[in-house]
Amino acid sequence: MFESSIIEVDGVFVGVVLQDGPLEPYRFRAMHERVTQMDGDTLPTFEAAVSRVRARFRMGSGKTPRMAEPVRRRA
Repeated sequence: MFESSIIEVDGVFVGVVLQDGPLEPYRFRAMHERVTQMDGDTLPTFEAAVSRVRARFRMGSGKTPRMAEPVRRRA
């Protein structure tokens, strides 16, 4: 591995960008559920990787948060 950098968005660790050599593209390794679709993606520059990860993270997963279902108990 030639270089690696941690990516944080709004203070949340979301993944790592890796580069195997000075002429190699950058690869993203996802560590947060909002960006798992990008795990393994290759991007031409570090800036492109960071920009895309931030955009994906801020879009969210598209799922609504789970609500606890009410439990009814018989007396």
